[in-house]
Amino acid sequence: MARIKWSPPFRNEDVERPEYTHVRIEREGPIGRIVLNSPEKRNPLGYERMLQIAMAAKDLELDDDIRVIILKGEGPTFSAGYDLSGANVPDDGYINPGRDMLWESYDHEHLRVFYTLWDLQKPVIAQIQGYCLAGGTELAAFCDIRVVAEDAQIGWPVGRHWSPGNIQYLPWLVGITKAKYYMLTNTPMDGAEAFRCGWASAVVAPEDLEDETERIAAEVALTETQLQMLTKRSINRQFELMGFKTGMDTSAEFLALAELRGVVKNRKTMYGDDSGEDEFALRLSRDGVRSALDWREEQYSLNAYRSSKRKAANETPSEAEEG
Repeated sequence: MARIKWSPPFRNEDVERPEYTHVRIEREGPIGRIVLNSPEKRNPLGYERMLQIAMAAKDLELDDDIRVIILKGEGPTFSAGYDLSGANVPDDGYINPGRDMLWESYDHEHLRVFYTLWDLQKPVIAQIQGYCLAGGTELAAFCDIRVVAEDAQIGWPVGRHWSPGNIQYLPWLVGITKAKYYMLTNTPMDGAEAFRCGWASAVVAPEDLEDETERIAAEVALTETQLQMLTKRSINRQFELMGFKTGMDTSAEFLALAELRGVVKNRKTMYGDDSGEDEFALRLSRDGVRSALDWREEQYSLNAYRSSKRKAANETPSEAEEG
């Protein structure tokens, strides 16, 4: 699979345009839309889709008729997170759980996509319905405005397995207290809570989500593009001066530390099993994504924890030593 040209074309430059197969671009007056178009899979974020999101954003940025961009997911889900299936991955690719558990291209590829949205001269609005999980929350976080349905489910389930490197953005949006709570408990929040804690810009009834997002986009589009660019960049610059990008760039360090300590590839399980086996990855490759996720949630359920405590309490000292 050919890699997509990263650097954007100069205005009026005659270059080969990428063929968009994992996103759909729509243009309607001053509003551009980037649509994640795999609703049957809950719009997962794989290597190719991530690159196409970035290139679609640059295409719309260079369109003088477009003043604002809406990023949305087709179907009932915004995005359920990164594609763990290993499908559609080139040899030098972004993620392949069977080959590259730590996603060695993490900062090189996916942070660059997020920074593309962050640095884009035109505002980007995320329209969020249904599930917005893991990588989906990161994608939305780098948009400028997040309009969320009341019943949307926003969460970080990867915190139970692979998450030390991708959570640096959260304290900037919700503060350190809430960020620690959500990441350490892996508790999801609905759209109403996302608005209360500052993650969402606006929250609406599910049936009103599209109309309200379009209304906000139309209001944003009333402002001339150059002024929008200066406003967006002046706000972003304040975050950057406080260390936002520096903090995000430490992602690889935390992933490397997780590997060094054995909490990702050869990590201990929740209850102290130091077998060196990555059961989640084994189930992922053997039984598929759904089975692996179900197993993981069962391991981290309170019932599993209580069962392990009862078992430990009922063991005699000799049994415990033998076991």
